[in-house]
Amino acid sequence: MKTPKPKLYFDLTTLRQNRSTSLQANGVTRTLYETAKRFYQDDIHVTFICHHVRKNEYVNVKAEALFASEELDPTLLPNLLGAPVKKFHSEKYRKRKLKGLFHKVRHALKFKANQSAGAYDGAALGKPLKNIDAPFLSLGNLEEARHLTEYVKSRAPYVPVYVMIHDISPLRLNDFEEDLGAKLWLEHLRRTVTTRPHVLANSEYTRNDLLAFLAEQKLPSPQSTSIVHLAHEFQEKQPVSPLRHRPTNGFFLLLGDIRYRKNAKLAFEAYLRILNQYPDAELPQLVCAGAIPNGAFSSLNKDERYTSIGKYVTIVHSPTQAELTALYMEAIALIYPSLFEGYGLPVGEALWMGTPVLASNATSIPEVGGAHCHYFDPHNAQELAGLILSALKSKETLRAELPTRAELRRWKDVELDIWQIIQSNSTPTDKRPPGSQSRVRKLEEI
Repeated sequence: MKTPKPKLYFDLTTLRQNRSTSLQANGVTRTLYETAKRFYQDDIHVTFICHHVRKNEYVNVKAEALFASEELDPTLLPNLLGAPVKKFHSEKYRKRKLKGLFHKVRHALKFKANQSAGAYDGAALGKPLKNIDAPFLSLGNLEEARHLTEYVKSRAPYVPVYVMIHDISPLRLNDFEEDLGAKLWLEHLRRTVTTRPHVLANSEYTRNDLLAFLAEQKLPSPQSTSIVHLAHEFQEKQPVSPLRHRPTNGFFLLLGDIRYRKNAKLAFEAYLRILNQYPDAELPQLVCAGAIPNGAFSSLNKDERYTSIGKYVTIVHSPTQAELTALYMEAIALIYPSLFEGYGLPVGEALWMGTPVLASNATSIPEVGGAHCHYFDPHNAQELAGLILSALKSKETLRAELPTRAELRRWKDVELDIWQIIQSNSTPTDKRPPGSQSRVRKLEEI
């Protein structure tokens, strides 16, 4: 039986790079996996692909192994797609050249050893692509998007590539002149937009922010830009509580690393203000869940400012989907004080699970929560403190205000929106050699 001609190539390479113990911990990975699964379940003929490290080629992926079950276990990814590839960045050692040389050699030897051992040969990886003439889709991280756009540009420049930009927070929150990570991210962005892909932004805020930054830096504009809002839908499991004991006064839920832009310390400041005003108050716990390293709270409490509220803080490291289900179901409300988001999946997921949301009014978050959240300034601890006290007094009212699931977006909606954009932009492929178009223009001018 002849294999049907693909209508879309969907890149899964970023799945291999996921090193977290839970897909939930990584919003980009989660978006990629949930959307890819909907394409797999549809009748559109999609060829899933992944970059094969040893062959240095994009190859077909046997998708059944990835999407046949309801939930993908990240620990199985290296067996299916090959081991994660660790990059060596020489700029990190620009002031320590001898040490840099040592680590470069060490990295090269380890890479060769992995190749020899077959660590990069995943069981789901198939044959290299041939005769590519269908659009490509990348919903993964920017580095993988750059690799894909350059690959397609060099082999089939007439084939469109659709790339999702999730946010440009590395460039807005860091100095890309000094910060190595931001500098590398800017280089990935520059090389990606130079190939002029079609850009899918996950929010209106992200699209506007991206276009403004490209104009500031005098970088090329994308071929086109479209907004594809992500889903509120949360794939709930049989709930398993990660808490040893149910807090007597219940708990508020915070998601994500409590350091940096997730801004959990604003919730700590709000608790300090409440306790200063009501010293005898019996407050709920603050359950902080996500990819939170050991000692994260201590690093925020170096000056012992938060020692008095330490008894209220509970850390849940890298929760499973079943544990997150329980946390969403049992929380009084989600507190989401983030300073910067491209989208803000936890806000939508909380609404899906019937959990009230107290959210920052920054960047894209109001697009996700709409009129269903109670918003605050992410720099104003007093404002958040007021919302917390109000939430404690009107728990039932908060839940009564929540939308039904029928009013919220599903991952199927994301798939359909992307496919509609690809179809609306589809034009007959131009298979002339790259230089022929310029020659035709010159003849027409003559």
